[in-house]
Amino acid sequence: MRPKFILLLGALIPVFFSCNGVDFIDDYVPPSIRITTQITTLTLGSSVALEASYFNNVGVHIQAKTIEWKSLHPEIIQINAEGTASPLQEGQAELIAQTTTEEGDVVLDTILITVVSNVVFENEDEVPIDHDIEGGMQNSSVSPTLRILNSIIEISANTSYQLEIFYQDENGVESHPETLLWTSSDQTVIDVNEKGTLTAIGSGTATITVSLATSNTLLFAQNFITVTVPELETVTSFSGNLVTKSGYTLEGGFTLSITETGLQLSLGEDYKASTTLPGLYVYLSNNNNTTSQAYEIGPVKVFTGSHSYDLPSSIGLMDYQYILYWCKPFNVKVGEAKIYD
Repeated sequence: MRPKFILLLGALIPVFFSCNGVDFIDDYVPPSIRITTQITTLTLGSSVALEASYFNNVGVHIQAKTIEWKSLHPEIIQINAEGTASPLQEGQAELIAQTTTEEGDVVLDTILITVVSNVVFENEDEVPIDHDIEGGMQNSSVSPTLRILNSIIEISANTSYQLEIFYQDENGVESHPETLLWTSSDQTVIDVNEKGTLTAIGSGTATITVSLATSNTLLFAQNFITVTVPELETVTSFSGNLVTKSGYTLEGGFTLSITETGLQLSLGEDYKASTTLPGLYVYLSNNNNTTSQAYEIGPVKVFTGSHSYDLPSSIGLMDYQYILYWCKPFNVKVGEAKIYD
């Protein structure tokens, strides 16, 4: 019996030490808050509801945590208690989400958003802001004039814009008549009220007409406008590099990206992983010290070169902060990659 026992022990020793490491794991990670709505631009006249998640000191998502929002540039973007951001003027604004940890510390995350115009002017080089025209000359030979001062060629859907007019009567006197009539050729595309305020409703084109009946003639001015539905500019992928945290080979670039069906984790041509490890698995986690609460992608079957893993649509791009490579039979970390800061 003894020779057989010695042979069996000799076979198990290299397996045990092929995935060696310390089996005591400190699960602590600093608590954090994460703004998960990663947009980069907002259009004037629109708004967006931002979301944020809090993770405790072992990386567990605490859903009932109260989150406070504020804008460092409220003159550009205002944000309410629920996280709805509303732009007021063009520019850049930094928004903050913060909360208090169980230990009483304040943690926060920030996002920088650029506010862009919701309209395209007929002449982008000369955006009309004000228009001073000399008037008041008493000249009976002057023809009455009505025109739109700030015509546009394009407006974003679900936003508004105020058209301004210039009117000069037959005596050369400038005024703002109360009897202007504003109409839209297609109210399902653009609606306009009695003051010339446009509301872009859906994609398409429409002609806005302002008219005025004088004693001798009917004056009118028109603006042909296209309504577009801009895509919200968001972060759709993160890239980085795998780093070994053991004596075993693990290296190469990765990209985690949104696809039509969910997420895809892609490893690059420079990817290499040791083939001597039994039970090497890959995970997504919010704690780089443990696979507890982690999402198990599966066993590693490719050890060199490019390949990918398709992930379910239930996983969001910012649901996890780390990629972990783990020796599952012995619960030892082999390496990791930080998806984003």
